[in-house]
Amino acid sequence: MPSVDVTNEVMNDEFYELEEAYNNDPKVRAALDQFDAECRLRYELTQARKKMKMTQVQIKEVTGLTQQVISRIESNTDISPSLKNLMIYAGALGYELTLQPKETLKVGELSKPYRNS
Repeated sequence: MPSVDVTNEVMNDEFYELEEAYNNDPKVRAALDQFDAECRLRYELTQARKKMKMTQVQIKEVTGLTQQVISRIESNTDISPSLKNLMIYAGALGYELTLQPKETLKVGELSKPYRNS
């Protein structure tokens, strides 16, 4: 029996349901915006490391963080990395984490690159 791949149809339906929830439910919008910001931070840290031509192993040596922690931060598999670990990682790259008013960010636009990686 031949198989039928319905992945795109299912994903499209899920996308539209999520988009509708995002547009109509403030709690869903807040949760997704927070997730988007977290992913954007992880993406920017990874890009900064690559721009500096540093490996994860080199970050490990500089920071004392484990290879597993670094990999999880970069791959978004750590559900919620500690602020301390993010600050240590950023510091190893010569960066620091700062606060910025939300109005200055265009949530959704800045984070598009990591969605396709």
